[in-house]
Amino acid sequence: MAVLWWVIAVLVAGLALVRQTGDERGTQLVQLLAYTPYAAVAALLAGAAAALDGAWAPAAVCLAGGAILAAVVVPRLMPGRWAGAGVRLRVMTANLLYDRGDVRALHEQAKVDDVDVLALQELSRGALEELDRAGVGGLLPFRSACPKSRGFGSAVFSRHPIVSDPGHEPVRRLPSGVQQAMATVLVPGAGPVLVESAHPCAPHPGRTGGWARDLAAQPPAGSGPAPRVLLGDFNSTLDHGPLRRLLRTGYRDAAAGRGRGLLPTWPFRGATRLLRLLPVTIDHVLVDRRIGVRAVATRVTPGSDHRAVVAELTIPMSYSV
Repeated sequence: MAVLWWVIAVLVAGLALVRQTGDERGTQLVQLLAYTPYAAVAALLAGAAAALDGAWAPAAVCLAGGAILAAVVVPRLMPGRWAGAGVRLRVMTANLLYDRGDVRALHEQAKVDDVDVLALQELSRGALEELDRAGVGGLLPFRSACPKSRGFGSAVFSRHPIVSDPGHEPVRRLPSGVQQAMATVLVPGAGPVLVESAHPCAPHPGRTGGWARDLAAQPPAGSGPAPRVLLGDFNSTLDHGPLRRLLRTGYRDAAAGRGRGLLPTWPFRGATRLLRLLPVTIDHVLVDRRIGVRAVATRVTPGSDHRAVVAELTIPMSYSV
């Protein structure tokens, strides 16, 4: 039994080390890190069980590793003072799972939530046409859309006017080929806000390098004077090194800032039963540190394997541009 406890202890210590260094490599390790919150609980329970069995040394390793993992997870459950003053901007992000997401239901949910900006990922031409038939133009008349097949498309819809940047396409092409729609939204009473629908590729076998490059290609928060909102399906949790490095450029995770950082967003269909029992948080709203966050929630998107994320933001009423 002592050998088994030491095997568990070594695994816990290794995971804690990789989580702290942010140097995860290989599909299995990258995917395992998504389950860090569950691993933290499992490590602490294993430590307690090993101690009861008299295996004091591996118990200490498990408890120490579990404490390290818990220390990075628990703050996501503690709301900060991020509300701030300014103009309200309600945003929603949703992955449509190609043509499977019910865009009419999503449109109705956007009405209910009084959404000002809607970011979509895996947007196909068929889904965009269905959205137009549902009347998205009446709710959110301004758009930056690049529908594509194979999950490469995206869009940003806005209640407020969108201005174009002369000489620049309203899309960011990631190394994987995914196209992220971008928009400069003119928020009445505040000013321009840079909004982008993010969708780095998933870390499937043989693609973790591309996944890391896609995350590295995301725009840093401090890249311009106007506040920036980056929202979408990041295929990453806050325990992945590439996403944490992006946050260090000046972003904050809206859900974590409101104490809701463990709201699960995937998977909710199409995966194995075990994965559905252990959902993780890979859809995010990242905001410039000048932007306040008042509330964050998730919504069911029928037909999709992702939950939509809705956030109520506050945009500063004056800033230089």
